[in-house]
Amino acid sequence: TAIITGASHGIGLEIGKKFLFSGANVVFSDYTKFDLKSLLTGTPLEQENAHSFVGNLQDKLAVKNLFATTLSRFGGADILINANRTIIPCHPLDEKDNALEKSLSQNLFATLNVSQLFAQSVIKQTKNRKSSEILGSIINLTSIAANQTIPEMMPYSISCAALNQMTRTLAVSLAKDGIRVNAISLGSIMSSSLRLNLHSNPELQDAIIDSTPLGYIAEPEEVADLALFLSSESARFLTGQVITIDGGRSILNRLGKAAY
Repeated sequence: TAIITGASHGIGLEIGKKFLFSGANVVFSDYTKFDLKSLLTGTPLEQENAHSFVGNLQDKLAVKNLFATTLSRFGGADILINANRTIIPCHPLDEKDNALEKSLSQNLFATLNVSQLFAQSVIKQTKNRKSSEILGSIINLTSIAANQTIPEMMPYSISCAALNQMTRTLAVSLAKDGIRVNAISLGSIMSSSLRLNLHSNPELQDAIIDSTPLGYIAEPEEVADLALFLSSESARFLTGQVITIDGGRSILNRLGKAAY
């Protein structure tokens, strides 16, 4: 069973569909109301294996309700995908803007809240674990913005850099409990936010493609494939890693524009 946050649209939704198609139970979670049935209509997916949850995961009570719902519906979870992200551009010298606080609250603190309770629930439900047995997997979605310096993207960059470090720290802390923690760092992926950005700035698409060595913007399905691999037995010895999927863009860093 997988819990996926930020799962009503974009990359989170595609990851949820991929896990459903692969036979998992999936709890699709997001902070605004959405119609999961309509999102899955027309797909050959087992909808009885899917469940939706609406709640602001910056609120610890909402997080508890998420896990209570998952426990009631599927008996617990062993995979957590933190796909919730917010991107708030701002000028670094704007003292009136709370963009950094909002970015940290959504991208870092909410993710930490969910990850902590997930780990606690896995540990609580596990008895007589063998030393090499892997019981759970956490995957955080982050961005190549963590390692790039674009002033108006400071809040997002800082929150992603913090999320990368949180990933490593939790990986070390939870290894003894058989829980792996990794992150997927995104770049040149057609996320919901990038799609909106391109709609208002169509010339940006060519600039992104020109700055991506593989020469295209990837669809969310490619991220879903990577998330599925990282959650599988094939990745059982991978933990504490921040794996970049960006078509090589971060190697060049030529774009210099706010497009993630």
